[in-house]
Amino acid sequence: MSHSDSEIRDTIKKRKQFDPKLKFKALAKYNKRQLRFEGALKHRLEPIYYELRLIRAVNTYNTEQVKKLLENGVSPNSTDYEGRSALHIAVSKGYADVVQLLLGYGADPNKRDILQNTPLHLAACVHNLPIISMLLNAKADASSLDIHGRNPLQLASSKLDILRRSWREGSIEMVKLRAELVQVIDLLLSFFMREAEDRSERVDMNRANVNELQLIKLSLNSSPVELLDNQMTKLLNDIEKIQIK
Repeated sequence: MSHSDSEIRDTIKKRKQFDPKLKFKALAKYNKRQLRFEGALKHRLEPIYYELRLIRAVNTYNTEQVKKLLENGVSPNSTDYEGRSALHIAVSKGYADVVQLLLGYGADPNKRDILQNTPLHLAACVHNLPIISMLLNAKADASSLDIHGRNPLQLASSKLDILRRSWREGSIEMVKLRAELVQVIDLLLSFFMREAEDRSERVDMNRANVNELQLIKLSLNSSPVELLDNQMTKLLNDIEKIQIK
């Protein structure tokens, strides 16, 4: 009795389907491939996992965990889904010790988030002078522009303009206004003093700016109330003339 080629192939195929040895070999081969794939996937995802742990540790102000992860080689420039680095988050929350820790491990002070903000932009928004000083000492670029084309110095100008409008509208008390103005002036001083250190060719101009700002700061508490508006206007005019390059 003869068989066609197709019948022979079908018979062989059926035997293979029910052959335990062949099944075992096929299963072993599949498992080996699967383990290889899982190992490669783990190798690729593991750094991301630890980077996300660093972001979470910064968010929850777990300084000990932040330090441990950095010591184990996790990138200090780890980012979240919005492109915010660990440094962005620490700055926005005012965690000065975490900022110092991240900078010490090489965090980039000029890294941008999806809105093109650098950590210095965020520090300027909240007028956190100690953190601003840390960032400037780490060579943060004071001329970098955010998505709206503003540098950190211009953010101080925006804050000053808001204070002046609030004063004219009567929506801010004099004591609070003076306290806020001191913060803005201190912010400007931190920029000019760093500029004077870094750019010798502009020392004279920056020294004049610093001296004038210090005089305004000293006179804030003693100046008549009616002069406050003039002082704010003068500050705004002075900022507009200044370009950080």
